[in-house]
Amino acid sequence: MDCLVGKGTLFTNCFTVAPSSAMSYLSMFTGKYPYQQEIKTYIPLSEPYAGTTFFDKAYDNGFECHVLWDENWVNLAQVYSECYGEHTTIHSIKGLRQPVGSHYKHEGVIMRDEKLERATLSMIKDEISRIANPNKKVFLWCHLPHVLNGRTSYGDDIDLFDQYIGMFREFFSDDNIFISSDHGNMNGQKSKLCYGFDVYENAIRIPLIAPRIDGLKQYEGQFCNVDFYDLIMNRTIKKRDYIFSDTAYYAQPHRKLVVIKGKYRYIYNKAQNTEELYDIEWDPNENMDLADPIQKDIDRHVSSPKREYYFYPEWDEVPRVLSELRAEKDRIWRNGNTRQNLYNRFRVFAGRVYHMFFKTSI
Repeated sequence: MDCLVGKGTLFTNCFTVAPSSAMSYLSMFTGKYPYQQEIKTYIPLSEPYAGTTFFDKAYDNGFECHVLWDENWVNLAQVYSECYGEHTTIHSIKGLRQPVGSHYKHEGVIMRDEKLERATLSMIKDEISRIANPNKKVFLWCHLPHVLNGRTSYGDDIDLFDQYIGMFREFFSDDNIFISSDHGNMNGQKSKLCYGFDVYENAIRIPLIAPRIDGLKQYEGQFCNVDFYDLIMNRTIKKRDYIFSDTAYYAQPHRKLVVIKGKYRYIYNKAQNTEELYDIEWDPNENMDLADPIQKDIDRHVSSPKREYYFYPEWDEVPRVLSELRAEKDRIWRNGNTRQNLYNRFRVFAGRVYHMFFKTSI
């Protein structure tokens, strides 16, 4: 990876437009934000995406298209996205991922297994050797799992991931390899370890390494994965004044939306009808919510102006920034009808009751 960074362009402010896999895929490959999709709720799609996708465009430009992922993603992600084009070959590999975390409940503690690591890497290498063809234009999207088989936890397999990158370099030119992610992981921020239900930095800021674009070693402007097609196929960087990231589709009651502009993050929580505002240059861990001007002292049971407790040199700018980013939220926001809202609230309630009484895996 370091070699590819040295030869390419490192994007330092790249964001996913959804902090969960299938929603992110659908936006990556259709070029539309979640709020622009004609999808109300997160349920299996009854039919494939009707518009033109990344894969359709690649096929029309003479590329043979492939998707490679773990076999479980057919049920966990493909049925919720269905944007891969009718001409794309799906390679569902058994045993690519390690069954860890909330996706796979299990007994005991998983230990490292070097033999399993080597076997899995060898299996993927054999599959790639059948896909790569120097006499054809090939577009391959490979989704490696949260934890590669043989390792034990998020972050434990970065060196192994690096070996996979080295393997891909045996088959594809460095000028045609792009490395990114569909979402991040809370990794302890706000006392959370997973992803999908928050739009804080750890969940939505994603890595992006591209071949050298416009002579830039590093691109610090804000960029999002909804614009991957132009970057990958046309080698152009689309600049946006605002970036949006959504935890849910528009009719879902637990939707959270972040509006990103420069150093500011405005978050709207639909369920609680609350706002948050952070300056991530001053407060990179998003500890101090600037949207609420009052600080409650839970020990002394009193409330005072937050600016009397906390030094922030731009307090006078906060009302203007909050108004601007709230207006952007209002511009793109839409709600489901009453029936949809009631139905989705019931689904959320039923799901919580179910998990109270049963040990389940999602």
